[in-house]
Amino acid sequence: MISLKNNFYTTGEVARILNCSRVTVFHWILNGKIPAIRTAGGHYRIPKNNIEKLLKPLNSEQTGKQERKIKILVVDDEPNIVKTLVMFLKKVQPDFEVYGTTSSFDAGKLIITFKPDIAIIDIVMPGIDGFEVVEKIKSDPLTKDIKVIAITGYGTKENIEKIKKKGAILCILKPFDYYDVVEQVKKIAEISG
Repeated sequence: MISLKNNFYTTGEVARILNCSRVTVFHWILNGKIPAIRTAGGHYRIPKNNIEKLLKPLNSEQTGKQERKIKILVVDDEPNIVKTLVMFLKKVQPDFEVYGTTSSFDAGKLIITFKPDIAIIDIVMPGIDGFEVVEKIKSDPLTKDIKVIAITGYGTKENIEKIKKKGAILCILKPFDYYDVVEQVKKIAEISG
């Protein structure tokens, strides 16, 4: 008989590994994003090899090559979103170099000093809002190639159209699924890498 303890994670263990809630893990299981089995007691168990595959860097076939890391900047005025998204990106994709800030002013400095390949920017923030940040990024010859993903809790058709006109590749609505954000970042990173 196969030992569940040695070959499977609980939803709580996966939540700790991926720095998200058990509810999020449960939704991923229900949506088929993470394969799982259900015990006789009704609890889900996730095969360890599936999580290890998820955490394995994309560049496994590039072992031995010294590739440049994809740099990602996360900007949101909600500290929990910044902290969780930064940690989630680092855990799921260790070859990403990720930095986050809650200040649009600091974001402006980091765009120049950190030089991200991808910027994930909240479009409604105090001070300089995300619309202005994206416009500044895209109008400067030194930063115009940065790929921008906008995030917002104010996903009106007008805001989405406006941020895309400013130069964002896409706009993700809050509350978002961190797994989906990572998948979008991975797609864009393949373009940038």
